[in-house]
Amino acid sequence: MQKEYVIRTRKCNQGVFLDEYYHGFNTMTSCFLGRSFAQKEEFPDGIVSQCGRYVEPFENSSASLLKYFIPSYDNKMAVSTHSQTDSTQSIESLDYSEGSINENDDYKQQNLITSRNLRTLVLCICRNILNELIPSFAQPSKVAPPDAVHREGSKTAWLDGLRGVASLMVMIHHSSWLWFPNLIRGWGSCPECYHFVQLPVIRVFYMGSAMVAIFFVVSGFSLSHRALGLIRSGRFEDLLDALCSSTFRRGIRLLMPPIVLTFFMMLAANYGLYATGPGNRQPALYGSISGNLGGWFHSVLSISDIFRPVFYKGISYAVYVPPYDPNLWTIDVEFNGSLVIFLSLLGTSKLLPAFRLLVFIAIDLWLLYFVHPYLFLFISGVLLAELHHIREDRVSQQAQATELSTSLTLNRVIKELVLERVPSKAWIAFWTVNFVFALYIISMPLVEQGARTSPGYITLASWLPVQYRAAYVEDQFFIYLAAVHLIWTIDNASFLQAIFTTRFAQYLAKISFALYLVHGTFLYTMGLRLSNWMHARTGIETPGQYTLGVFLTVLCVYPPLFMTADFVWRHVDNKSVSFAKWLYVKMSWPKRVTQSTYQYSELGDVRG
Repeated sequence: MQKEYVIRTRKCNQGVFLDEYYHGFNTMTSCFLGRSFAQKEEFPDGIVSQCGRYVEPFENSSASLLKYFIPSYDNKMAVSTHSQTDSTQSIESLDYSEGSINENDDYKQQNLITSRNLRTLVLCICRNILNELIPSFAQPSKVAPPDAVHREGSKTAWLDGLRGVASLMVMIHHSSWLWFPNLIRGWGSCPECYHFVQLPVIRVFYMGSAMVAIFFVVSGFSLSHRALGLIRSGRFEDLLDALCSSTFRRGIRLLMPPIVLTFFMMLAANYGLYATGPGNRQPALYGSISGNLGGWFHSVLSISDIFRPVFYKGISYAVYVPPYDPNLWTIDVEFNGSLVIFLSLLGTSKLLPAFRLLVFIAIDLWLLYFVHPYLFLFISGVLLAELHHIREDRVSQQAQATELSTSLTLNRVIKELVLERVPSKAWIAFWTVNFVFALYIISMPLVEQGARTSPGYITLASWLPVQYRAAYVEDQFFIYLAAVHLIWTIDNASFLQAIFTTRFAQYLAKISFALYLVHGTFLYTMGLRLSNWMHARTGIETPGQYTLGVFLTVLCVYPPLFMTADFVWRHVDNKSVSFAKWLYVKMSWPKRVTQSTYQYSELGDVRG
C-alpha cells in the first residue's frame, strides 16, 4: 500500500490552503483556513483541484511526475511536484510565483481572515456549484461514479438503452397528455382524430402504458440474467450471495430516490409552485409546513407498501395514486415484482435447465390466465433471459465444434458460400417484420380511448379474453403480449440492438430513473405555468397559435428538465446505490474467501 502524503494548513499568498493529498487514492482536497469546503473526488490520470482547475501530468512519462495546481484569487499558481515512482519520497515544498514556502515558514500557522480570502472562498464555492449543475455529458474530465454499473459493449447493453428510450417516451406521453390530450385517442376514432402522429406505429412514441410494460419486462430480464448465468455454471454459493445482496438492497435502491424527491415536491406544493387551473396535479395541502411534512411522511409509508394491489380484476378501489406524483405508482409494483423474481430464481435454481424452462413457462401462463399482468411481465423477462442463455450456449458449442474441425468438406464449403449469405437477408427480413408487428400491436390505443372504433384495431379489441373484459385490465392483454414479443425480437436481432447501443440511448439509460421521477413535477409546475404565460401572448384562437405556445414552452422547459435529471442521477440515484451497498456490507457477515472472483453485486441495475 502506498504511503499517505499530507500537507497541513500551508498558507498560500492569497489565502487558499492545501490541506491534504492522499497519494494512494489520487485525491486532493483544497481547504481554506484549515477547513475543507469541497468534497474529495477521484480521477484516473490527474487531479482536478476543488477550485475548478484541471491538473495535467507532466509529459515526462519516465519520471511519472505530476504537477498540481492550486489557483489563487489573482490566477497565480502554486505548484507542488513529486514522483509517483518513489513511494517513500515526501513532498518537500510548495513553490509560488512570488517565492516559496516550506515546512519551516511562519505562514503555516497563520489563519488571518481578509476580504480577499473571503472572495476567494466564495468564488471557489460558486464555481464548484456551477460545475455540479453542468450535465455529465458536458464534463469531459468527469469520470463516472465508481458505483455506477455500465454494460457498454456487453451483449445486454441494449437493455439499458431500451429502458432509457422508454423513459424518454413516457416523458413525451405525459407532455402530450398535458397539452394535446386528444392525441392519445386512436386514429379515426373521432372526427378530430385524423392526425398523422395518431397512426399505428407512429403513435408508439407517446404510448406511456406500453413503455411501462417494457420497463417491467426489462426489469425481469436484467435482474435474472446474471443469476441464471450463475445457475447454469453451477455456482450456487455465489448465487446465494447475489440473491441475498440483491434482496436486501433492492428496496433501498428503489425507494430512496422517490423519498428524497417527494420531499422537494412537498416543498414545491407548500410554497405554491404548482400551477393551478384545469389539468393541474397540485398535491394536497395541509395548511402549514408541519402539516405538509406529516402528509409527506404518510406518503413515504404508503409508497413502500409493496403488498397493496394496484388493481385486481377490475376492482377500482385497489387503485393507488401517490399524492405527490401519480407516476410513482410503479415503484411498489417494481419492488413487488423484484421480490417475486428473486424467489422464483431461488426456487428453480437446482432444477435441470429443461425443467426450469418449463416451470417458467407454466408460471407465466398461470399469471396471464388469472389476470396478474404485471407479474406476467416480470416473469416473462426471466423467461426471455433463460432463452437468451440457451441461445448463447448453443452458439458457443457450435463455435467450439467449428474450431475442432480442421478440414473443409464440400458440405461446409456450401454452407459458408451459400447458406450463410442468402438466409441472412431473409433472417433480417423475418426479424424486421416481427419488430414492426410488435410496434403495431404495442401502439394499440386504450379501449376507453377509441380502440373499438379505431381502424386497424377494431377486430383486435373484439378478441379480448373474457377475464380481461373489465376496467383497468381491458387495455393490457394485447399490449403486454406485444411488449414481451418486442423484447424477444430485439434480443434475437443484433442489427436492431444497434439502435439502443448508441451514445444517446446509453446516456438516456443512465438518467432514465431520474428522468422518470422528476419529469412529472417539472411539467406541472414550470411547464404548465410557462405554457399559460406563453399562450397569453401567442393566443389560442387557432391550432397554429396554440402549438406555437407549446413549442416555445418545450424549448424552455426540457433543457432544465434534463439537467435536473442528470443532477438527480449523479447525486441521488447513484448515491442510493452506494448507500445500499455500504449498508449491506456493514450489516452482513464478513465475505468468504473463495476461489471465485465474484463480488457482491446487484443482479442487474434497473433504473426504474
